[in-house]
Formats: sequence, C-alpha cells, structure tokens
Amino acid sequence: MIKRKILPAMISLYSLSLAGGAVAQEGVLEEVIVTGVLKATSKLESTASVTALTAEEVLEAAPRSTAEVFRALPGIHAESSSGDANANIKVRGMPISSGGSRYVSIQEDGFPMLLVGDASFATADSWLRMDTTVGSVQSIRGGTAATTAWNAPGGVINFISKTGEQEGGSIGVTSGLDYDSVRLDANYGGTLAGDWTYHVGGFYRDGEGVREEGIEEGYQIKATVARDFDRGSVKVHFKHLDDEVPTYLPIPAIAKGSGSFREAGVDFSDGTLFLDTVDCAPRQGNKIDCVGGDSFQAEMTSIAFDGTFDFNETFSANIKYRTAAIEGNFASPFPAAVYDDGEAGPSVEIVYFNTKSNDEDNDFSDINLSADFDSIQARIGVAFASQNLATTWNFNQYYRRLDGNLTTFDQGDSVDGVLYSNPAFGNCCSREYDFEIDGTAPYIAVTGQIGNNLSWDASYRDNRYDVDGTFAESPVVTPLDVNRDGVIGQNEQEVPTIGDSRNADYDIDYDAWSVGVNYAIGENMAVFGNISEGGSLSSPDRVTGSIQEDGDMFNDSGFSEVEQAEIGFKYEGDNASFYVTYFTAETTEAREFEVTTQNFIENTYDASGIEVEGSYDMGNGFGIRANATFTDSEIKKTGDGVNEGNKPRRQADYLFNITPYYIAENWDAGVSIFGTDEVYVQDNNDLKFDGYITTSVFFNYMFNDNISLALNVNNLFDEEGFTEGEEGSAAPGDYVRIRPINGRTTSLTLKYDF
Repeated sequence: MIKRKILPAMISLYSLSLAGGAVAQEGVLEEVIVTGVLKATSKLESTASVTALTAEEVLEAAPRSTAEVFRALPGIHAESSSGDANANIKVRGMPISSGGSRYVSIQEDGFPMLLVGDASFATADSWLRMDTTVGSVQSIRGGTAATTAWNAPGGVINFISKTGEQEGGSIGVTSGLDYDSVRLDANYGGTLAGDWTYHVGGFYRDGEGVREEGIEEGYQIKATVARDFDRGSVKVHFKHLDDEVPTYLPIPAIAKGSGSFREAGVDFSDGTLFLDTVDCAPRQGNKIDCVGGDSFQAEMTSIAFDGTFDFNETFSANIKYRTAAIEGNFASPFPAAVYDDGEAGPSVEIVYFNTKSNDEDNDFSDINLSADFDSIQARIGVAFASQNLATTWNFNQYYRRLDGNLTTFDQGDSVDGVLYSNPAFGNCCSREYDFEIDGTAPYIAVTGQIGNNLSWDASYRDNRYDVDGTFAESPVVTPLDVNRDGVIGQNEQEVPTIGDSRNADYDIDYDAWSVGVNYAIGENMAVFGNISEGGSLSSPDRVTGSIQEDGDMFNDSGFSEVEQAEIGFKYEGDNASFYVTYFTAETTEAREFEVTTQNFIENTYDASGIEVEGSYDMGNGFGIRANATFTDSEIKKTGDGVNEGNKPRRQADYLFNITPYYIAENWDAGVSIFGTDEVYVQDNNDLKFDGYITTSVFFNYMFNDNISLALNVNNLFDEEGFTEGEEGSAAPGDYVRIRPINGRTTSLTLKYDF
C-alpha cells in the first residue's frame, strides 16, 4: 500500500503536480500572516482582508505565468495574457490607467521588486518568478497595506521563500505536450550546523512558450539561510535571475458585434505578431544596439537580510535590508494600425517596442523598534528606498500581410519590411530617462487588545520622495547607418535619435494612515473593519509632461491618492471557512502618459463591492475552495470632462475562481474554474469584451512515496477571451487590436521527492 503524503513543494509554474491540496487547506487556516500587517497574526484575528495560499494550492489553477497565480487571490484582477512579464494588475476597482501595478506592491520575502509598479516597459512583476523555492503566497487588500509598504494603498502580494525547516527536496521535469517548453525544477532544504536552516533551489527552462515563435529560455537560483535563537531570528536571501520570456501584445482582429471577434490572420489561441528578427536601434550617443527575438530579457541579482533582536521581554528591534542589481530589455511588436491594402488585402503596420532597462537597481531598508506592554504593542521606525529608473526607448516600424503567413512587405521608404523610425506614432518615441528616486518614510504603529474579544490597530506613515534626473523626449531626426552595412539606405534617411535632455528635480510628500478593529464572536467567528488613506508615487517616466522648465510639478501631480474603507465577517470551522468583505475605494490619479494611445490620463474613480472567499471539506476526499469579487465602479472626474459617469475600462462587475477537488489514496484530481463578466474596452463605454469562463484540470498520480506523475490542462475547452484592446468603438467588420487569453495547453510533469 502506498502511503499518501503531502508534496512539500511545487514542481514548477508550468506543472500542476498537486498532492494533498485539500489537506493543505487546514494549514492555510493556521498559517501566520506576516504580509502588510503590523504584527504577525492569523487570518481570523486580522483587522484587514488577508489571504494565504500554499504552493500546492497555487498549482490548482494550472498557472502558465506568474500573473495567473494572482487570479487565486480575491480582489485582485490580473490581466494575465501578457506572459511572464509586463502584466497589468489592479485591486478592488482601482484602475489600470496606464499599465503595471500602480496600487499593489509586488514583493518577494517582504521586499518590493521595484519602488514604483507602473514604469513603462518595466513593471514590477517582470523580475518575479514562481518556482519550488516559494513556500506560500500572501496578500493583503486595503487597511495597513497603505502604511506598511511603499506605494501599496490597494494591497500587497508577497512571495515567501522556504527556509528549510522541513528537510528534503524534489527534482522535476515538466514538458509541454502541445506547446514547446521543457523546464527543470529542483530544490532542497534542511539543517546546517547548530540552529541554522537552509533552502536552495531554482529552475532552468528552454522552448518557445505557450504561443508560437516565442523565446522562453533562462534560469533562476535562490537560496535562503535562517536561524531562530533565544533572543531573535535572522534570515538571509540570495537570488539570481537570468530569464528571457515572450511578451504578448495585442494582435489584429475583426469585430463581429455584441462583444465578439474573429481572427484576422493571427490565431487567437496561440498566434503572435512576433517578427523573429534582429531589431537594431540607436541608443545612448547613437550607439547601435541590436536585439534578437521577441521577448523580455530579465536579469536580477539580489541579497537581503532580515533580523529581529529581542533586548528583553518588552523591547525588540528589527532590521531589514535588500540590495538588487536589475536590468532588462522589452522587445515586442505592437499593431499601430490594421487596414486593407487594396488588392494585397488585410495588412498591419507594426511599431516595434524596443526598450532597454539600463538600470533598475534599488535598495530597500527598514529599521524599527517595538515594545510589547501586554495589552498594547507599539512600533516606531523608518523605511528607506533608493530606486534607479534608467531606460532607453527606440521604436522602428514594420509591415506585414495578414495572409496566414504574416508575410513582410515594404511600404513607403521601408527596406526589407523595416523603416528605422515610427511615423505611425509621429516618431514620438526615441526617448531616454535617467532618474533616481530616494524615499524616506518614518512611521508609527500601535496595536492593542480590549478584553478577550476586541483587537485594534492604528498606524501612520509619512512618505517623502525626492526625484531627480534627466529625460529626453524630443528626438532628433538624422541620417544614420542603423543596420551597419556601410550604406545609409532609403529607410535610414530620417532616423529618430535621442535629443537634448531636460532636468527633473521635484519632491513629493504625502501621508498614509490606517485604523482597524476586529471583534471575535466566540472561537470561530469575527467581524472586522478598517479605514485607510494612502497614495502611490507615479513612475517619473509617466509624468514628465507635467514637469515645468524649473522642475516643479503642475498641481503636485506626482502621485495618486486612495481612500478606502471595508467591513467584513470571518468564519473558520473544522471543515469549512467563509469570509465576506464589503469595500469602498476612491482613487484620485495623477496626470500620466500612456504610450499606446499617446494620451495623458487624469481621472478620479469611485468603486465599491464585495469579496467572498471560502472552503468546504466534505469528507471522503471531496472538497471545494472558491472566491469571488463583485465590483461597482465609476469614473467620477476626468481631466477633459469626457467619459465622466462611465465605467472604467476593463473593469468587470464580477470575477470568480472555483476549485473542487478529490483526494484518493495515491492520486488526486480537481478542476479550477475562472470566470469574468463582460467589460468595456475603453472609458467611452462603447465596444465590449464578452465575459468568459476557463476551466483547467489537474491530475496527480503517486507511484510510491517518492515518484509522481502530474498532468495538467490550462483552458481545457479552448475558450476565447480578451483582456486588453486599443479601440473604444468598432462597427461589425471593423479591424481592432486586442489581446487574447491563451488557448488550451497541456503539460506533463515527472517528479522525484527525496
């Protein structure tokens, strides 16, 4: 008889090697929440909405990207169709105005990936990968997120590494059965000398990914050493990432009416506009830089320290510090226009986004003192941040027929299908940014207990930023031998190059605060509520249009402000749990530039809604987990007065995720069902995307205590769905540019536990 055991680790992001998903449910109820809270707490005792997922539970959604992991978190809306980088992430109706995750801090072991989450072509998730070194994913929405993290008024998502308390490890190989991908995951942890523990692991992968013509090649290595001692604890984390992944942008399509579309030369399920070419462009000082392949190249090396020291039973100190060297390159084709080219037929004009993240290096530190006076605990501290943001943009233009083969052709002065400029965007985007953001945030937090049932917390944080640097946004057009063939061809006569720089030097200072209470009704139930106010610093490359010559900002427009409130009910029983939260949020945004529309956006939004999360262990191996978010949101005010009263673009009235499962003695299986309501493509509330439901399945079979085989299928029924579009209006038969979700993909994983 095979002894059933819980797999201690996730095989890979691309496998669904679930073992003991239902059994892991019990661990979630007991898990200590450390993300975005004033002190370590449980889910039942927290004054805010928190969620903790084990690695095994993450697998149940059969995620094909890091952003798809976020779909299992209530309140989080992740547009996960972009691949393993450059996802758009929003929370509780707070908008995706210009891309990225402006109101959510994406973290690893409590340290932000980046200080700002909405930098153009360099979003925070682009340097984050899920692998077997991750022990859990925690999230907080609202409440103390505003006062415990940088630029996180909406919430925090934190990937927490294993530290080796449980000795053992695994090695697994995952292969795509209907797509080109092979991935090796390995990890191991245990005890070192004395009280020290360690965990080390990572992945290596090779292939093209879930869509055709992509590049998916790279690796990650992570290591953690930790120790608990009589008067404190220490952890040291190391990470090195060198990974190249496809970045999927919108593709051409034809509107059919009523929120549906048909293909226009590119398959919705697995097609791309990828050029598979070498794109050359001038960089700093007209130095020519060539990028091969359509992908996001991410490199990151970091080391972090987290230490807590108890002076006595009352006073303690905590010191956190991480330094990271980060760079990357975003290269992917964007359809600037789709049109009928006479007898040649449907064609697409492509602006090729080729942007270099020269320097995203950052340092984060936090020093605080805590005091525990039995019924009251207090903390006072200061957080420091330093973030470089140095990027270079260069966009060339290409032309392709939508003939099924995506044949490249010449138009105007192009040669071999390429024009070394981007007239479709008015040659706007040969740009260079070189900023440094320094942040200082003193804060104070107090928590307490009144009687045996009522707990409360209050916190305040003063966010101070100094931004200085240079930016060049007015290109100089000049003849230039871009392809370095010794001849300045007809497509090289008017090449946009980096123009003169302007200086930026401004300060942003705003307050954040939060007050919350939790009242326990017996041992299994509680009600809670909180109100909070915070903000988010805008990435400097998005607000340069508001910088005056003297460096001052128009209307203090360097940050967005968020006011929130929530009230909820929690129940945790032996076999079931249930959480429901009502929330409201008002968001006042800075004036920011969106490259794909060439417009500035400056809106105010209102949102309210309900989050529901629960689980039920039915016994005899059967169980179910689910979450849903219902949101009613409105554009209250715009910079130009247009679209006021409308629903924000791509804001669904509801999202849900339902996972029923069954566990037998030596196998388990389940289904993950994700659904979303219809959405308006743009703020003018005309063109819609239909709602859709995707179904993913997993099956895991254990041959013995060590060897298992896992099959998982993402989007089993090959459902069509769309997450992003450029046109706000379209009549039936019109061309549009939209980003589809991935079609059905199937993978198989062979794993050995030891």
